[in-house]
Amino acid sequence: MSDHTKQTPSASLLWPYLKEMLPFSLWLSFGMLFSLVTLLSSIGMIALSGWFLSASALAGLSATSAATFNYFLPSAGIRLFVLTRTAGRYGERVASHEGTLRLLSQLRRQVYDAIEPLSPTALQRYGSGELLSRLTADIDALDSLYLRVVAPSIVALLAIIGCGIIIGVFSPGIGLFAALALLFSGTLGPWLAWRLSHYPTSQWQALNSRLRAQLIERLDALPELLLYGRWHAETATLTKAQRQRDAAECHTARVWGLSQWLSQTLLGLTLAITLALAAWLTSLGSLDSTLIALMGLTVLAGFEAISLLPQAWQTLGRVLHAARRLEAVRTHVPSVVYPLNDHAQPRDASLNIENLHVGFTDGTQALTDVSLTINAGEHIALLGPSGSGKTTLLNALVRFVEPQRGSLSLGQVALHDLSEQTLREAFTVAPQDIHLFVASYRENLQLANPETSDDEMIELLEALGLGHWLAEQPAGLDSYPDEGGSSLSGGQLRRFGVARALLSSAPIVLLDEPTEGLDETTALQVLDEIRQRCQGRTLLLVTHRPIGLVRLDRIAVLNNGRLQEMGTPQALLAKPDSYFSALNRRIAL
Repeated sequence: MSDHTKQTPSASLLWPYLKEMLPFSLWLSFGMLFSLVTLLSSIGMIALSGWFLSASALAGLSATSAATFNYFLPSAGIRLFVLTRTAGRYGERVASHEGTLRLLSQLRRQVYDAIEPLSPTALQRYGSGELLSRLTADIDALDSLYLRVVAPSIVALLAIIGCGIIIGVFSPGIGLFAALALLFSGTLGPWLAWRLSHYPTSQWQALNSRLRAQLIERLDALPELLLYGRWHAETATLTKAQRQRDAAECHTARVWGLSQWLSQTLLGLTLAITLALAAWLTSLGSLDSTLIALMGLTVLAGFEAISLLPQAWQTLGRVLHAARRLEAVRTHVPSVVYPLNDHAQPRDASLNIENLHVGFTDGTQALTDVSLTINAGEHIALLGPSGSGKTTLLNALVRFVEPQRGSLSLGQVALHDLSEQTLREAFTVAPQDIHLFVASYRENLQLANPETSDDEMIELLEALGLGHWLAEQPAGLDSYPDEGGSSLSGGQLRRFGVARALLSSAPIVLLDEPTEGLDETTALQVLDEIRQRCQGRTLLLVTHRPIGLVRLDRIAVLNNGRLQEMGTPQALLAKPDSYFSALNRRIAL
């Protein structure tokens, strides 16, 4: 467990979310009002019932009093309280949940708006499972702030005052005692529950969020885990995490049991003292004996308002932990900031990279002093072994990472002077990890160009060697992929991503390992189609395979984050000591 979960949570974390309630204050206020009506109706019904039973019993002792006693008015009052309580409960559910659901919807939009501008590098800090947990479970935990903490606490305070007034009408002294006793009980129990469980509940929320994130990540990788026989080991890890979470939950359950015992003990003491005081005043002739039951049952009804407060305040630890995690996302400043408008318009689709240095937070240097110029319409391969910084260079070009030093320009305009819309319209990218959305294949392809026709998509897929695969789909382009594209092989998924990139009309095409996992014949077929589709467009193709690169204009070799050599394929092949020439000889063997 990280150290920050061991710190005493600060209530100041809740202020931003309390302020978010203001636009929905009408719904939430009505919910609180209906809740108060429900509780006061319960108190009135129980108190009136107690008096009615006592008065009826005493009235029945003599025929005269029995004949004159009005049974109808109290019974009508009880029925009125019952109906009011039912209507109040319904109104409270409608108003409170309407306001709360609208609030949660707004919070989800705000958290998504905070996540959306973060670069992939920043998102890697959290992980997809962790982000999903924050967007769902943590926001769901915040509904307890109003429904279980704020509203019940305010309503309980008003109910305590109401109980004190009801009893105080007949005996101010007993009314004051009952109100103070209820207030003490309603404060001590929740305070004790909060003090003893704020860390375990925060720990539970952290462990539960971590477990959800781990489970999502492992389910996403389920085929690979089963293939390599790692599923049982990962299941053991998940089971261990679940036991840790359950241990924290057991601790909170013990605290809840202790607070319930304390509440029931205080209830018994308060009730006994109230009844004793009422009986004493009755013996002195200062109080009607029919009011003893009323006072006792009013105290019991008052405890209904405060009985759930310990458990409610126990959840405050979860709420605070969720608020802390969400605040970290909401206040995360994007590392890449775009201007609202372009400072200048790019002259063409050329790219210029000068003295580029890119490093990561752990001190690793990915790129060192890289300089490269790509003319408009030129086709260049970026060749190098895995881990040489090729993908990092692509990420720098699309501003997924910010360089430490150096400059990047498009059409003689610095990238940081371009708005995000202009930058995104200039590039089309096929990364190594192709993502398919939960939509038809047609819709996935049309993300690049909504105006693309079915004939154009089918023609391109066939040219990339996916014609047979498409023919096997039950509904053709209307078919849906399995989650994450698992219904396609690695090579098929990569070519599908290339097809989507090529359908875009962007003037610059960036492809990351487009021929990975393909045999030589298919790889050459794909490269030929890429070259044909990129006529008149700037192409930067990242690969570690030399197959087919002789057909491109130039090759730049990147090794250990540095530009090692650059030239035309023919010039590099003519140098026996060049990396490209040596790689071709090795493959030929």
